[in-house]
Amino acid sequence: MVDELLDADGIGDAPPVPVEAMIHRRGISLQKGDLEDVSGLLVRNGSSSIIGVNGSHPAVRQRFTIAHEFGHFLLHEGIVEHVDHGYRVNYRNDASSLARDVEEIEANFFAASLLMPKRMLDACGGVDAIDDDQQVKQLATRFNVSAHAMSLRLANVYRRFAPY
Repeated sequence: MVDELLDADGIGDAPPVPVEAMIHRRGISLQKGDLEDVSGLLVRNGSSSIIGVNGSHPAVRQRFTIAHEFGHFLLHEGIVEHVDHGYRVNYRNDASSLARDVEEIEANFFAASLLMPKRMLDACGGVDAIDDDQQVKQLATRFNVSAHAMSLRLANVYRRFAPY
């Protein structure tokens, strides 16, 4: 799905992915503001949709939140409104392995896949960066994501250090 979206928008292999432009091309409005403990939200009203993001969060967090809510928009059509509270790091644990919150798992996976697509990671030497903190930071800067998000994505894509 991510490759199809990138191709449809004429996005090549050079990061960062212009996620805001992608949502605008699909008629989704973006609103940034002080949402207190809310990271992001998605509201659908008939044919219009709005993604709200907490403007007080760091820019890389805002990008991930936008991509996450875009994932809800594309993957979960039945959702009329969705709110994500606070900073959330979804680690794979007993609860997530039981898939109790499948929609959140899917939206997080979509966001990581969109902001750090495998084809771009391959083109940038991602597999060589996985065990080098400095290279991970450089890739994170290039993709405009956090170093933490990049390290998780590299482990997921290349599976070299993923838990079994």
